[in-house]
Amino acid sequence: IAELKSKILQTNDAFKFDFDLLHANRLSAEDLKKSLIALPAIASKRLVVLRDIEKLSPQNKDLILEFIDKDESCIDLILDANQVDGRSAFMKKVTDKAKVVRFAVHEKANVFDMTKIMLRSPAEALKMLTQLLEEGSHPLQILGGLVWFWGKSRERLSPAQFKKGLLALQEADLNIKRSRTRPEHSLEILIVKLASLKSG
Repeated sequence: IAELKSKILQTNDAFKFDFDLLHANRLSAEDLKKSLIALPAIASKRLVVLRDIEKLSPQNKDLILEFIDKDESCIDLILDANQVDGRSAFMKKVTDKAKVVRFAVHEKANVFDMTKIMLRSPAEALKMLTQLLEEGSHPLQILGGLVWFWGKSRERLSPAQFKKGLLALQEADLNIKRSRTRPEHSLEILIVKLASLKSG
């Protein structure tokens, strides 16, 4: 998924406008339909990731099958599942039309692991952020971990660096709560800023 993101969404604006991360267990048919009919705004394609498809409602399954039958070339749809019944009518129709990729089960990441690698490799921290969000971590929960991390780092920072970090945290908090930008975009910017301040 990370490889597809980097290939399709090559700018921050493309990530903001042409990427959707959806969760089947809290997805309305209206929201799914909007995501599947939207046209690319910046990138050549839109990327839609739908998690936990084993929890899809019957109505949403029908919408996905309709989408697959249309063979839309302007949207790449990734259907992700922890465990599904490959013998079900829905999965048989999906696998007839789609490429199936199986991944090894990995240990879930957590925000504290992400803070540990931020200085060494901000790029790896951003990949871990994507993983956290895709696994269902709430953006404000991740932000809370970053606030804790910054507070623990205070003794190793100058007063000016620490204050700049607090302002960056506050800005991200407001952006997420007021939906000024996509939460994942706000967190990405924050991680880059904090890593830059701490290594500076």
